[in-house]
Formats: sequence, structure tokens, C-alpha cells
Amino acid sequence: MRVKKLLVIALMAFPMMGIAQSSYEQKSDSANTTQFENKQNSAAYQQWLSQYEECGRQINTISEQYQREVEKRGYPKKKTVKAKIALVNQYISLLQQQRDSPELNQGVDLGKVNSKITMWQEQLAGLTALLKKI
Repeated sequence: MRVKKLLVIALMAFPMMGIAQSSYEQKSDSANTTQFENKQNSAAYQQWLSQYEECGRQINTISEQYQREVEKRGYPKKKTVKAKIALVNQYISLLQQQRDSPELNQGVDLGKVNSKITMWQEQLAGLTALLKKI
């Protein structure tokens, strides 16, 4: 009889524990959302983001010019390669800034940022080698 009472009490307590757990998760989710929103509204983040996006646009523009020169001449002009190197350096610097700054890297997958940095450093090495050949 006593075991039966304990079993009934335990079964009644489990649903309450489930409610407590789900309400805790909701608070945690809203706290993360608030941190993310605070980061999005941060002046430093907005400044970094605008620089990052502008640098990306400039890389795309110089890459199009690079491609046109390769199609026309078979190789790009030296000044185009130098301009692209400068922009890739700037882009790598912005990615490193994001990775290393606690204000900028909240909620960011640092593994992805590091792989982007590695990829762009490889691109930079290729451009540098090309510049020596031109």
C-alpha cells in the first residue's frame, strides 16, 4: 500500500517537472534572442557589418573585372591583381576581427569563421603567386 502511494505521488510530480523544464527553456531562448538582438543593435557590430558587406561588394566587383581581363587578354592586369590582394587582405582582417572580438562573435560559429579565413588565405597565396608571374 505504501509503495502504491509513493508511485502515485511520483507520477503526479513528473508532469510538474515537465512544466518547469519547458518554462525554463522558454526563458533561455528569450535570453539568447535578447543577446542576439543586442548584438544586432550594437554600434560596433553595425559598423563592422557595413565594412564587411562593402568589402564583399568590392571583391565581387574586382573579381568581375579580373574575369573580363582574363577572357580578353588571357591573364589579368597587374593593378587588378594588386587591388584584389588588398581587398582580400581587408576581408581576412575583418573576419579575424569578428573571430577575436567578444562583441562581434556572440552566437557565431567560430569553426566556420576559421574555415573562411583559411579559404581566403589560400586565395591570397594564389593571388600573390600570380602577381609574381605577371
